[in-house]
Amino acid sequence: MNKFVPMNQELPYIHTVTSLTREIRERLETHFSMVWVSGEVSNLKAPLSGHRYFTLKDAGAQLRAVLFRGSYQQLRYKPEEGKQVLCRGRITVYESRGDYQLIVDYLEPLGLGALAQAFEALKVQLQTEGLFDASRKKPLPFLPRRLALVTSPTGAVVWDFLRLLKKRFANLEVVIYPVKVQGAEAAGEIAQALDELQRHPGVEVIVLARGGGSLEELWPFNEETVARAIARSAIPVVSAVGHEVDFTIADFVADVRAPTPSAAVALVVPDRGELAGRLERLGGSLYRHWRRHLAAERRHLEQMRRRLPDVRRRLGDLRLRLDDRAETLGRRLRRLVEGSRQDLRLASSRLMLLSPRRSLYPARQRLAAAAPRLFRAWQRQAGDLRRHLEMYRSHLEKLDPAAILARGYSIALTLPEERVIRTSAQVSPGDQVRVRLARGRLDCRVLETTER
Repeated sequence: MNKFVPMNQELPYIHTVTSLTREIRERLETHFSMVWVSGEVSNLKAPLSGHRYFTLKDAGAQLRAVLFRGSYQQLRYKPEEGKQVLCRGRITVYESRGDYQLIVDYLEPLGLGALAQAFEALKVQLQTEGLFDASRKKPLPFLPRRLALVTSPTGAVVWDFLRLLKKRFANLEVVIYPVKVQGAEAAGEIAQALDELQRHPGVEVIVLARGGGSLEELWPFNEETVARAIARSAIPVVSAVGHEVDFTIADFVADVRAPTPSAAVALVVPDRGELAGRLERLGGSLYRHWRRHLAAERRHLEQMRRRLPDVRRRLGDLRLRLDDRAETLGRRLRRLVEGSRQDLRLASSRLMLLSPRRSLYPARQRLAAAAPRLFRAWQRQAGDLRRHLEMYRSHLEKLDPAAILARGYSIALTLPEERVIRTSAQVSPGDQVRVRLARGRLDCRVLETTER
């Protein structure tokens, strides 16, 4: 017996055309968020919207592409039918037709792809290191007294720059540092110029200038050596390279970017006529402001004068009041002095009653009576001490070896030890001995010894 099984239990999830197309679109946009594609431009269309629709093709396949108006207007190179190009963009799906296509945001002729990639790679690297940060940008001086122009001496940039500078501020000093601005040696010369100008006295601004050109011609200003020379410059650097649509690495690293070399003059040097006019306007405005302020202060002073009372009358009242206060103060002071004198006399009387002289008088009498007794006792004690001292001195004189020697005795000593000789056994014939007398000494030699 067959059993009916519902379809939703036998089959997996069933997409609608819309949901499947949307999922394909999401996956394509996630996986191919940024791709580089080369090919030949064909079927180029330019509707009234300003967008550009075309097909990229090669020998084996083709790919629809769209370049929206905003991206198209920013391109220096415009796509042409039959040209080989390199495009950068993202893959998406146009859901209404189910076609996948490339949304292009950058396009250049094929053959410049390596330079473009190198440009982007260096740009990302230097941006990561912080060389593009606004915090490290140095402000330009208001009116530099001396500026340096780094450019080719043979190009039209020098003459246009000097001509415009003369119109704006004729008496500024310009140091022209000639370098190559195109070719393999240009980057090294530009970096060397930036480093050497750091030691040039008085230079306040450096303008790095070059006329327009292709990506290859402007490539020296995309070199890392030039970028790092600009970054380590202690002097503000203005990048004025190419036309307004041209961007180089030097533009991002420099303190200020000028769209063109001619525009750099307006950025670096103010117009002298405009400054004079502005100064005149400011002077007039300041004078008018000063006049209004002076008039207002005068009116305020007059109002304050009217509000103030008559000073002379007020001063007379104060003098009378001062005299009254002085008289009152004098009376109070006299009463205070008289009261203080009475208190002082009363305190003196009490102090005389409590004077210690009365208690000291009996002690003085006892001291006068005890003084003779004390003197006599001291005399008796001193006599006893003298007698004892004389007795001790007599005993010491009897025991003094010098006194014994003075009576004719002597002391014999061995040499060189100088030990006292008490028996003849301490020396032998021929030994030297020293005999100490009451006055002086004798050094002798032993001739003979005997025990008697």
